[in-house]
Parts: sequence; structure tokens; C-alpha cells
Amino acid sequence: MRKRIDFILTWKRIGAAAAAGVVAAFALGWSGMVPISASSGHFPPFGWFLHWVMGNAAEKQSLAVSVPDDLDLSDPALVKRGAGHFATGCAVCHGSPTEAQSPVVLSMTPAPPRLEERVPEWSDRELFWIVQHGIKYTGMPAWPTQARADEVWAQVAFLRALPGMSPAAYDDLALASGGDSGLDSGNGAQNTTLSNGAELAFEDALADCARCHGRDGYGRGPDGTFPVLAGQPADYLLASLQAYSNGERASGFMQPPARRYDAEMLARLAEHFAGVEGPEGPAATGGVGSDAAAATPPVETPKTETERAVPGEAASGPPDTRDGLLALGRRLAEDGLPERKLPACESCHGADGANREPARNAVYPRLAGQPEWYLKTQLHLWKEGERGGTAYAHVMTNIAKHLTEEQIEAAAAWYGQTAPGDGRHQEIRP
Repeated sequence: MRKRIDFILTWKRIGAAAAAGVVAAFALGWSGMVPISASSGHFPPFGWFLHWVMGNAAEKQSLAVSVPDDLDLSDPALVKRGAGHFATGCAVCHGSPTEAQSPVVLSMTPAPPRLEERVPEWSDRELFWIVQHGIKYTGMPAWPTQARADEVWAQVAFLRALPGMSPAAYDDLALASGGDSGLDSGNGAQNTTLSNGAELAFEDALADCARCHGRDGYGRGPDGTFPVLAGQPADYLLASLQAYSNGERASGFMQPPARRYDAEMLARLAEHFAGVEGPEGPAATGGVGSDAAAATPPVETPKTETERAVPGEAASGPPDTRDGLLALGRRLAEDGLPERKLPACESCHGADGANREPARNAVYPRLAGQPEWYLKTQLHLWKEGERGGTAYAHVMTNIAKHLTEEQIEAAAAWYGQTAPGDGRHQEIRP
């Protein structure tokens, strides 16, 4: 005869079972018998489960990622921007086309994968999410700041280009071994005699900068891929490096190297780049991530024609032509729009023609000749309240919030098409 066991599930019993489970978990942890050693690896079912959970999390949570409309992950300039950071921040664990993974990182659990093999498995959104947020319990860190999606997309662009990349191509992109690194500078950079340890340390730090900016501070390549450091005031460069180092200015690319060096080294680097003669020609005019080697020819708009060239509605609407855009940019730079609480850019960033020193403050940067995409990015960061920097960064925060999208485009276009000159900036003519 079979006996029937009656069991009634009540909230009291559910609570008791949950409490027993918690006690059992703590007891197991207290016993010290949990297999946490990396040397033992994961049991196959458990390892599979963790990887399955990670894949599902990346797939679902990346659905919220917003992909910029003008994003081109095959853009050589965008790829180049992510190369230096990969060499210093990623290759140490994941290896590279010129570097095998070390036995140390292969002894991690889980071991970091070779990205050439793994990248094709992920969508663009998933790669972005993984790079920006990292993965817990794997050693994969988050991006150093959550405020720079533009940098994360540049890193994704490099990762997309990594499979099939030859060692020579990687060496040129990421290690500054190509002919455009500025290592043999003809623009005023001084060769340093390696006479002692301090000079050798400086050369190593300078080579670290040259990976992206070139030894001469003009940026690697002729295409405006990186902002121009050459000829910027030393005080501004040092204050910016200190802001990166202290975390007051957000950048996943710049915070790690700035934190790597002490105050004395940062000052030497600032003096080095300040001592290089600044640009005399127009910067490239492509948008964010564009390969701007083929810059749009500058348009000359006489000052007396400015008001006629800028439609009355241009302060709040897009100019019809490139001529109108540049004219609006000139108006913003030289006169401002006081009725919209926009002072003239030149009132702070203008240059003394004799010495090409900032007219107002040595901690204000020169804007003329900077790449158009870079100026737009910085103005957007200020407008969104995400841009820190020197002790005067708050000045731009209060100004940028009044800028429209068209005004940002116009100011960036104007300064990208000008070069430092006597008095007011002079347009570069063909």
C-alpha cells in the first residue's frame, strides 16, 4: 500500500528554504573549499554557462547603444585614432599582429582571447558595449570614462580592422614606426642626447606621445586625424595634461598616459611641443572620423561682406552654402552674437601677431588650424556638460550651452580653415 505525502507550500516554508540556502552558501564560503584558483580553470558546464550568460548580456544590453548616423568604421582616420591605445592598453593581454600573448595572461581564467579571432563574432553595437563597459570577473576593464562615446567608436573601428591586419600595417598604425611619426622632425622639434637616465626617460615618454601625435606635435599623418599640439602655449598643454592625469578632463585615450608620468615629465613634454612652430596651413575639414586628406578649399569672404553672406536666420538655422557656413563662423569668431550670449571667440583665443602668444591668458589654447572634427567634438562635449579641463574650463561651459548645432559647425569650419597670423586670423588662400 502506497503512502501519500501531503505537502503544502506556504510563504513560511518558502522563507525557511531561502534562509537555509543563504546559510548553506555562507557555510560553503566559510569552509574555504570553493574552487577559486585560476590554475584549476572552470568546470566545462560552468564555463559554458558563464560564456552563454555573457553573450546574452552583451546582445541584449547593447540594443540601447545609439550608432551615430555619420559613423564609418572603415574610415582610416577613425581606425588610426584607436591604434595607439590598443598597443598600450589592449595588446598586453590580447596580443597583436606583432606580439604573442604571454604565458602570464594565458594563465588567467578565463584567458583573454585573441581579438583577431573573436571580433567577427560580435556586432558593432556589441563591440561598443563590451569596450565601453567591460566584463566583470574576466579582467576586461571598462573604458576609463563613460563620457567619451566618440573614443569608444574609434576603438571599435580599429578592432574591426584588426582581423587580417599585417604585422607591417599594425607596426605603422600602432607603434609609430612609419614615416609619418615625426620622429625625424623637420618642424623645430629638438633631438635629445641620451646622456643620462632622465633624458632616456624623456625620450621614452616622447615616443609614447609620438604614437599618436608625432614627435613634432602635428599628429601622425597629413590628414588631421589628431589635434595639433605644436605651438600651443606650454601653460595650456601642462594644465591639460594635469587635468587628464587628475581625471578632471575625460578621455580614455589621454588619461592613462597622462597618469603614467610625474609632474616634472609632464612639464617637459608640454615645453617640447610648445617649442615647435605651430601650423601655417589649414587643417583638414572632414567630419568626425573622416579621412580628411582631401580638404575642402577655403572660401575667402571679405569682412565687409560678412553680414550679407550670412542669412538673417543663420544664427538659428543652417547656412545654405559652405560660403555661408564659413561666413557665420567668421562672425562668431570675430564679433560673436551678443544677443545670444555668445562672445567673440577671438576675445579669448585671439593671438598677438608679434609673438603669436595668446592675447588674454596663456592657459587659453589657440584654435586656428585645429582639425574641424576635433573642434566640433570638444564643443559638443562642453555643450553636453561633459568637458572638463583647466581652471578656466567653466568659461566655455557657460558659453557652449548657448551654441546651436549650426553654430558649432560654423565655428569649427572657420577655425579649421584658418592659420595663426598677425592680428586677426587670416584665411588660407589657395
